[in-house]
Amino acid sequence: MMFTYYLRKALRDKGFIFWSLAFPLILMLCFTTTFKSASQGEIDFQPVNTALIIKSEGVYAEEFETLINNLADPEYVKESALGYNHEIMTLIPVDSVEDGEQKILDNKIEILFIVDGENEKIDVKVDDDPAMTTLMVARSVVESYRKNYALVKDAAMTAPDKLPQVMETMTESVSFMKAKTALLDKDGASANVYNWYFFSTIVMGMFFNATSGVNTVFDIQGNLSGYAMRTSVSPKKKWKILLSAFMARYSVACAITYFHLFALNKIFGIALNGRVFELIIFVLLGNLFSMSLGSIIGLFTKGEQNQREGKATGVIMLSVFFSGEMIMVIPGLFEKYCPILNRINPATIMNFAFYRLVHYPTLTGFWMNMIKIAVATVVFLTIAILKLRREKYAAI
Repeated sequence: MMFTYYLRKALRDKGFIFWSLAFPLILMLCFTTTFKSASQGEIDFQPVNTALIIKSEGVYAEEFETLINNLADPEYVKESALGYNHEIMTLIPVDSVEDGEQKILDNKIEILFIVDGENEKIDVKVDDDPAMTTLMVARSVVESYRKNYALVKDAAMTAPDKLPQVMETMTESVSFMKAKTALLDKDGASANVYNWYFFSTIVMGMFFNATSGVNTVFDIQGNLSGYAMRTSVSPKKKWKILLSAFMARYSVACAITYFHLFALNKIFGIALNGRVFELIIFVLLGNLFSMSLGSIIGLFTKGEQNQREGKATGVIMLSVFFSGEMIMVIPGLFEKYCPILNRINPATIMNFAFYRLVHYPTLTGFWMNMIKIAVATVVFLTIAILKLRREKYAAI
């Protein structure tokens, strides 16, 4: 009876339904519209139409030409550790620099490399409004080649016996590609970085359920609401009332998250790697943590119910922002300059757990993150239960 009452109460909460159910779906729809095929994980990008002009010969020009030819060879790229199933570039023949510049204006090529082998110099030409992929490829190839060629020269002088190995790995050392090989799908294809936004949205939806924890406190704590006063003087056992209120909202929260995962997979086309048991644990533990955090915020902050819900939402939004929901590179910046923030931010921990669950071949990192969330949940629930049991209701 009490469970049914609290269940109906949760379902009638329009704010909760919007933020926990509708808002994440709206965000995922926006991401799908924005990223289109990239968000579906079809390919990381289309090969870039590229032309190469050698102004003067030399080892510098010869090795750069080899690099470009390798990146334009789909079989070479597939067999390498670059993490792609297609070539990076499509080579377009040009007769001269002027011909290449005209082909750029005619949109027949996107990048023109002009190599001066004698002076060890590379000039790059693109159109006036290049695509992000064009800039990424052009900059990464040139910068990585310059760095790696310096290593080759050093090896030639200090360890000539190792020169063949250094030359052989030059192509696979292009920086923007090497980073992608750290995250692989189960079939060996490169993981799509855009999936991070979708996974972060699922986590955000779970964390919005912190307001349910705040509401549970208001249903039980006598000094906070008239209903809670009546509950406090009721002959029914308080632990049964607390458990009914908590489990009713927890059931709704988990059901919403499972629906989000269904929509993510069936509607938005994001593969979840078939690890059903781990996904169940992820959802159950994530929502339990969210509600326990909301209970702590509801117990130890001041103000009316709406005010405390607003404070809980503010904490969640800050955590989600730091996890990269709006700007994906933020966790990477924290990892470089202040890694402790990634270790203690619950949204980042959950995002990494979800990403590892879907994309990593092993689950060690996933379970380590789940243990962190489980420990925090136990601590929060213990504090909340002790706080509720020891309170005396002076207003009754």
